[in-house]
Amino acid sequence: MGLPAASWTVKGLALGLVAGVMSGLFGIGGGAVLVPLLVAVVGLAQHRAHATSLAAIILTAVSGALAFADEGAVLVVPGALIALGAVVGAVVGAAAMHRLSAARLRLAFALLLVAVAVQMLVGFAPSGGDEAVAVTAATVAGLVALGLVAGALSALMGVGGGVIMVPAMVVLFGISQHAAEGTSLLIIIPTALVGAARHARHGYTDWRLGLVVGVGGIVGARLGATVALALDAAVLQRLFGAFLLVTAVRMLVRLRSHATTPAPAQRTPAAKP
Repeated sequence: MGLPAASWTVKGLALGLVAGVMSGLFGIGGGAVLVPLLVAVVGLAQHRAHATSLAAIILTAVSGALAFADEGAVLVVPGALIALGAVVGAVVGAAAMHRLSAARLRLAFALLLVAVAVQMLVGFAPSGGDEAVAVTAATVAGLVALGLVAGALSALMGVGGGVIMVPAMVVLFGISQHAAEGTSLLIIIPTALVGAARHARHGYTDWRLGLVVGVGGIVGARLGATVALALDAAVLQRLFGAFLLVTAVRMLVRLRSHATTPAPAQRTPAAKP
C-alpha cells in the first residue's frame, strides 16, 4: 500500500468508523462510502478497494445487525431467503469483476451511486410498513430473486447490497424501514464473506486492511444503528442521498478529466553521433 503501518492503521480505523456509521444508519454495508475512500485516502487500486471493502463490511454488518436485532428489527425468514439468492449472486458478481477495467468499474460504481441517490432523494418509503411477510410461493421466489440481484451487485461493486435490498423490501414487500435495514445487514454478512473470498482468489482482497477497517466499522455501525432507530428515516434517506450524489458527481468528473487528459508524449532517443 506504500504507507507506514501506523499510518494505514489509523486511516483504516477512521474509514471504518465513518463507513460503519453510514452502515448502521441506512442498513447498507457501507461500501458506497468505503470504496471511494479506500481509493482516495489509502491509495488502493480500484479492484483492490472493491474487494477489501467487502472484507471490512463483514464485521460492520455483524455489529449493525446485532443492534437492530436487540430492538426486534430483523426478519429471519425473509432474510434467509434473500441470503440464499445473494450468496449465489455474489459468486457471479465476483467472477465478472476481474474482467472489467478499472475505468469501467469506476463508471459503473458512479452510476450505481447516482441511481441510489435519486431513489433516496425522491423518497421510496411508503407510509406504514409491516414487521412480517406472508410466506407464499410468489413471495419466496421474489425474495430469492432479489437476493440474486443484490448479491451480484455486492460482489461486483464492493458494496454490501443494502442499497438494493432496503428499498426493494420496503416497496415490493411492504416491510417497515427499520426492519428492512436490520434484515439487510443480516443478509450482508454471508454475501460480503463470499464476495471477499472469491476476490481473494485473484489476489484483490487485503484481509489485514479489511480487518482494521472492520474494527472501526464495529463501533460506527453500533452508533449509526442506535441513531437510525431513534430518528426519522425519511430525513436520513435524503441526507444520505445528497451525499451519494455529490460523491458520484465527483467520481464522474474525475473520470472525464482522466479521459480528456492527453497521454504524455513518448520521448524519442537522441541519435548517436
